[in-house]
Amino acid sequence: MELNSEFKGLVEDAVKLAERMGRTLDYTRESIRSVDDILLAYHHSLDKFDSDDDKDFLWDLAYTFGIYVGEVMMRSGLAEKGFTWDYDDKGDGIPVLSNSDDKNKIKASPVTKAHKCIMNGEDDIMETFADVIFSLADSGKMPKTGVQRAPDVETGSGKIIEKVALKEMDYFIDIVAKGEEDFMIFNSYDGFLQFYGIGDQFICEAWFTLEGRRAYQMINPGCANRERVRFVTPYGEHTPRERDIISREQLEFAVREYFSNLDEADFLEKVPHEDCE
Repeated sequence: MELNSEFKGLVEDAVKLAERMGRTLDYTRESIRSVDDILLAYHHSLDKFDSDDDKDFLWDLAYTFGIYVGEVMMRSGLAEKGFTWDYDDKGDGIPVLSNSDDKNKIKASPVTKAHKCIMNGEDDIMETFADVIFSLADSGKMPKTGVQRAPDVETGSGKIIEKVALKEMDYFIDIVAKGEEDFMIFNSYDGFLQFYGIGDQFICEAWFTLEGRRAYQMINPGCANRERVRFVTPYGEHTPRERDIISREQLEFAVREYFSNLDEADFLEKVPHEDCE
């Protein structure tokens, strides 16, 4: 559908509201950064918005600026790539940007993303959202830089926590380090990273499953011993190679790179590893 009169009014409202906040929205992709600044300002003041009316206000704000960002994306090339305004198919009636390419079908919700930016902050900025959609529209692939993974976490006890942010990394490592969970798996679109351990000693593997299955063992490059050793956790006894036991610092680095790097080759270049036997 074309941008209807209601949406045009919302876009104009976004421009006027931004102007009152000292920001200029000129319908360029660069102006999406100004939208992020506005939404992040509300994120950093979330403690002031705790009533039901406040929550409705924040949703309306996200709706207004989400429509603006969507229209900017349409004017910046998505329309030429076959995208149109549509509604989601979940019964929520939320406007989405949708293309007609059955082989590379994309539905993107700038409204939902704007609301996530308000609620989650820097992990859900609109500029990154736009970059991802344009990359998918151009090549059918996620961009390799400038964006972070938001994997789903699976715990040893079977709990699933969806869309975990990098800032929550330490929390999940702590759970394993303290012996509260047997292991953690970070499931992403192209594979997963998993680890187990106790205290300051961990075993970590990364699997990539696009275009085949490849598994890599994270290693301690300062240890040359490849002999099997006894490794005990509260959940059992294991026999990894001594070289496979890494410190918490090394695990944090591997996990951080997994969150921050969408390119397998670049991840492997930075993180010490060996092919799994």
